[in-house]
Amino acid sequence: MSTIIRYLYAFLTDGIALIFCTVPIYVFVRMLFLKHRRKISLKDNVLSDREFVMFSFFVFLIMLFTQTFIVNSGVNEIKLIPFDIIIRQISSINSSEKAYKEFILNIIGNVGVFIPIGIFTIYLFKTSLSETVLTGFFISLCIEAGQLPLDRTSDVDDLILNTTGAFMGYCIYQLCKKISEKNRYGSQ
Repeated sequence: MSTIIRYLYAFLTDGIALIFCTVPIYVFVRMLFLKHRRKISLKDNVLSDREFVMFSFFVFLIMLFTQTFIVNSGVNEIKLIPFDIIIRQISSINSSEKAYKEFILNIIGNVGVFIPIGIFTIYLFKTSLSETVLTGFFISLCIEAGQLPLDRTSDVDDLILNTTGAFMGYCIYQLCKKISEKNRYGSQ
């Protein structure tokens, strides 16, 4: 459990400087967009739930960017055999604590980090299951392709796990929506 907490801590703290640098730009551009699109005054209240979620999505993408491009692993590899690392890590999970931690960071981390992509995508853009999964796939593909010239490992298993995370995010959103609707209509 401490491995997951350390990973989450690193995920949240590594991007903090970049977030502080980009948030003013995001807010300025978003306000211009909203003013132009809705013909509203900047004095109007534009921080709706949707705007808060849009801002949260932006912050999440900045943190994802820092983890995938700025924080270097020092290893430059390309792994193109599907499920190779996944199978090796599952088969060696009980061999040592290090193998267990690598399993957690790779499999759970790669799935978990893309669950918000699925949730944000369907909430903000009202996408279907296939559109959500394709969005997760293409974001992951861009990340893996962008890592090719860096000291990072580009792995087809990451693409599979990230896409699975986007799928799970879609499912989680739909489940929460059904529970919310059931509670809302069940309590009337």
